[in-house]
Amino acid sequence: MRLRVPGPTPVPPRVLRALGQQVIYHRSSEFKELLHDTAAMLQPLFGTRTANPIVLTSSGTGALEAVLANSLRPGDRVLTLDNGHWGARFGRLAASLGASVEAMSSSWGGGADAEALRRRLSAPDGGEFVAVLVAHNDTFTGAVTDLAAISDVVRDTSALLVVDAVSSLGCLPIEVDAWGLDLVVSASQKGLMCPPGLALVTASEKAWRRIDKVDPRGEYFDLRRARDMAAQGQATFTPAVNLVRALHEALRMVHETGLTQTFVRQAHLGRALAAGVAELGLSLYPNADVASPCVSVLRAPEGVDAAKIVATMRDRYGTQIAGARRSRLDGTVIRIGTMGYCRPDDIRLDVWQLAGAVQEQGHVVDVATAIAATERELEEVAA
Repeated sequence: MRLRVPGPTPVPPRVLRALGQQVIYHRSSEFKELLHDTAAMLQPLFGTRTANPIVLTSSGTGALEAVLANSLRPGDRVLTLDNGHWGARFGRLAASLGASVEAMSSSWGGGADAEALRRRLSAPDGGEFVAVLVAHNDTFTGAVTDLAAISDVVRDTSALLVVDAVSSLGCLPIEVDAWGLDLVVSASQKGLMCPPGLALVTASEKAWRRIDKVDPRGEYFDLRRARDMAAQGQATFTPAVNLVRALHEALRMVHETGLTQTFVRQAHLGRALAAGVAELGLSLYPNADVASPCVSVLRAPEGVDAAKIVATMRDRYGTQIAGARRSRLDGTVIRIGTMGYCRPDDIRLDVWQLAGAVQEQGHVVDVATAIAATERELEEVAA
């Protein structure tokens, strides 16, 4: 099955080879060096020279819960920026830990509203929030939030800015130091081209001051211990050794390409898919000015069932794309990942197969025009 969902993403052959090596002892000097090098290669992706990224054996959700459990006490007031599926889910995680959560809602398909946030934090009770939660790249709506603008509002308050960057790290610029991002969480299975199973955390000095005052709930995700062990090149508990090997190799690939060139290439791949499918009658769901380059969320043409497109891609073409399960968009959009190990031939094949999938429902398309539109953008990738 060809995997074209917005995560997990396909794994490059050289990363698979690294994954398949013999296991080494996680307390050995060899693993210590591996973990140290991995953290060092992660720093430019997070945009930090000061924060030492922590590698956890966990899903991204586990690390999101961990940063909240380590920085919040029951009853703490939290503001979640709800402009899509993941912002709302972030708030529910905080509520499950006993936080008093307020959602600041904005329309799906747009980024979180920095000016609305400024007004809210300027209100008489706005200074009482312990944390502001935001999802950088919402893979259900395909919208990217301007983290720099959000940080500009939050950084001079007492609140921590906590960022879900699970689907954006390695695909979009993130500047932990320059933007003043306090807690940032990502994971291995999207832009970083690895199997699921590793989560990544950075914390600012402001965040550590807060964490050091809060009694951690649980032992496995005690970030204070994880920080101290990471400084020694160690994991607190037995890590997924070979996943770290795989991540190390994937990061080598990113740095060989160059981070700026990786972002440019990512943007062209996203635009190439959008240009091609627009000729098939599939339109972008998010507002064009905030449309993500790493996931295309597409409305089906009028009279075409989005769920049937997903089924046809799977059953006829052997390609797994996604719908919008368990969300308000369920049945109305399809979602295709262009993040991580995505190549121009993947985009070409996506457009050709989608043409067949919509034609099967009686929608007339001009395949040649769609392919030509795709190729115009892909020429920029080759250049």
